[in-house]
Amino acid sequence: MPDRAGLRPARVFLALWPDRAVRDEMAEAGRRLHRSLSGRLTRPETIHLTLVFIGDLGRQRLPELLERLDAVAAPSFRVEFDRADCWRHNKIAYLAPSRPPDALFSLVARLESLLDDLAIAFDRRPYRPHVSLIRKAVCPKANPASGRVPESPEWDDLRPIMWSAKRFVLVESVPIPEGVRYDELGSFGLL
Repeated sequence: MPDRAGLRPARVFLALWPDRAVRDEMAEAGRRLHRSLSGRLTRPETIHLTLVFIGDLGRQRLPELLERLDAVAAPSFRVEFDRADCWRHNKIAYLAPSRPPDALFSLVARLESLLDDLAIAFDRRPYRPHVSLIRKAVCPKANPASGRVPESPEWDDLRPIMWSAKRFVLVESVPIPEGVRYDELGSFGLL
């Protein structure tokens, strides 16, 4: 049943959203990984890099949050996604940077500080930048200490993907029959 009165909280997160070229490269990487890992591919239009997961937030808080996010001054940066991996515990196959830029961690810290100032709760796990490409992946057991997948042609042939981060977004996750739809609530430029 639709929430026409806006009484249900919004399920939101802050993220980097790729341009079409990066999205297409990541979707292709997902298809290649899917050949060896099966599972459910992430729909290309939902590919993103989460910065901070907030979760449920009362809709009355959104205007203040959007206003404060608009004042964030942070530099743009580039991230090279050069590593594919798979988490066995939650069956997620993903791409990640071997050397995430300091500017990415600074942006996350700035956003977390802003949320703390607004007394908005968020997921406080240590930040591990990654882009989920497959859910319910069959992550083979490799070295139990590392959780890494064994080498395969699909993993070896992946080319690094360079992502120029020029903006971040506040996104609402809306349930739909196919899974979720992501609605952009606000977009904020990086310097």
